Amino acid sequence: MTLFAIVRDYHRDDFETIKAIHEATEIDYKFPDLNSSLFLVTKVLEVAGVIRMAVGAYLQVEYYLWSDPSDWGDPKAKLSLIGMLDKEVTSAVWLKGVDEAVLYLPPGMERFGERLTKDFGFSKARDGWVHYTKRTEAE
Repeated sequence: MTLFAIVRDYHRDDFETIKAIHEATEIDYKFPDLNSSLFLVTKVLEVAGVIRMAVGAYLQVEYYLWSDPSDWGDPKAKLSLIGMLDKEVTSAVWLKGVDEAVLYLPPGMERFGERLTKDFGFSKARDGWVHYTKRTEAE
């Protein structure tokens, strides 16, 4: 079965319809504010004039940490200095208007993951959910 559909820009008056679709899916996450300027692009798909899907592209930052692995300080001091650097970066990101940061932790660094949650305010992103990435450049 082929359906005729159109894709168009999101309008503020689409909010409640998209929210109802979100609630009907019963997927466990808080419905975001689609009117936030952090949604750089939001599109809806209509079939026969009815919104059936929507996609929003939300701006967030990804943190990368590079730390000299040599013996320049003991682990406690290094952790303290990571905290100092994290505080400055997080503040600067907030002042640029971005309210969410992600960090991808490689396998084998689970102990540091505990520090991320305990000492630096990170939380695990939705247990059981898998992260995927996609380049947006033209192929």
